[in-house]
Amino acid sequence: MAKQIDLKNEKINRLFFYYFFPSLLSMLSLSTHAIVDGFFVAHALGKDAVSALGITWPIFPALIACELLFSVGGSAMISYYLGKGKSEKAREFFSSIVYFLLGFGVVLSVVLFVYTKELSVFLGANDNLLELVSEYLSIIFGGAFIMFLHPVLDMFAVNDRQPRLAMISMIIASIGNIVFNYLFLFVFNLGIYASALSTILGNIVAISILLWHFLSKRGDLYFIPAFSFKKIFQSAKNGVPACASELSASVVMLFYNLTLMKIVGERGVLIYTIVMYGGIVFFTILLSVAQGVQPIASFNYGAKEMSRVRGIYRFALLFSLFVSILLYGAFFVFGEEFVTTFLSAEDISRDSSLVADIVFAMRIWFLAYIGVGLYMVSSIFLQSVQRPLGALVITLCYTIGFTILLLPFLSSHFGMIGAWSTYPISAFLTLFVLLGVMFYEKRKGVFAQ
Repeated sequence: MAKQIDLKNEKINRLFFYYFFPSLLSMLSLSTHAIVDGFFVAHALGKDAVSALGITWPIFPALIACELLFSVGGSAMISYYLGKGKSEKAREFFSSIVYFLLGFGVVLSVVLFVYTKELSVFLGANDNLLELVSEYLSIIFGGAFIMFLHPVLDMFAVNDRQPRLAMISMIIASIGNIVFNYLFLFVFNLGIYASALSTILGNIVAISILLWHFLSKRGDLYFIPAFSFKKIFQSAKNGVPACASELSASVVMLFYNLTLMKIVGERGVLIYTIVMYGGIVFFTILLSVAQGVQPIASFNYGAKEMSRVRGIYRFALLFSLFVSILLYGAFFVFGEEFVTTFLSAEDISRDSSLVADIVFAMRIWFLAYIGVGLYMVSSIFLQSVQRPLGALVITLCYTIGFTILLLPFLSSHFGMIGAWSTYPISAFLTLFVLLGVMFYEKRKGVFAQ
């Protein structure tokens, strides 16, 4: 079935949904790692443990950024050469990137594990949370190379026209995470480190499935005895926007945690953590829309079918806007039910205004995602057609640029309301940047071709 899809001639909307639905299920499965951890930790260990998870959050986009620097750019190059009919060239990119990331990941895992406690303090853990944060991160750092390999192999499976396999691997990883969390926290009554171990074990199972596909040479991509630093650097050049996006997210999370800890202490971090659980769902669904663009745009760009390249971009923009509005409405109506999932009855009874405060923060924060969907589609599209500079400008603006400038001012003058309002205001301001970049692309860039 995967071999029958015709990226050059099939209708744009059918191609998009062929990639979107598996990507959606994959990304939702991936997002449940953090959400499942939060749910089980909240009900097994209490709100201090949930706050500890929130302190660790900046680590995850930072780790993902290291992987995305090579995998996103590599995916664009792989699809580009597959579109040109040069499968051997695509395999050289594939093999070089996987070999490099495995070695790099192992070295990074060792370094991070050694400095777990120091990094926990840097992230803002106070005396009450330091032990919990360190326990959790020690396992995450020890398995960081595993967390590198799974999304890389998953992304390359999509580019090998196997989106369903990528979806299955993500779902299995999520199911494994749920089962292990339940066993470790409720049956064996282990500590917070067991939740991190559940995530690592779930990823190991998923990696085994993906490796079977590539090692058995069932598609265009499989491992060959080739390694090229030139191809790694070429991939990294095109992957800078995606890397910058995740690094920026990491910095923003750290900035928010430190700001909220200063304003209202652990309660502020707890609110932010639960808001971000909802934000993960919102973000990953919109990211699935954007990722549905990449294989189609890259392949047709390599095949010089520019009308189809422009067509997939327009379609994804409209679909992203529709999805954003729909999701905001869902969270607006069912926000309270979502929030109470991550709080025990005891936590709610001790702080009667906690749920209302979290729902209020969500309704402000999530306004940003109506714009963020457009920016993600535009950024991934530009990377797909090898226009990384415009993608980088858009990405930096909606993730970190305006937020870093506005958060200190708005939080100091308007407190918590100012902190929650910073992100949607930043997203609105980025709209003008997006219009400027796309105007340039129309005059002199990809839309002028």
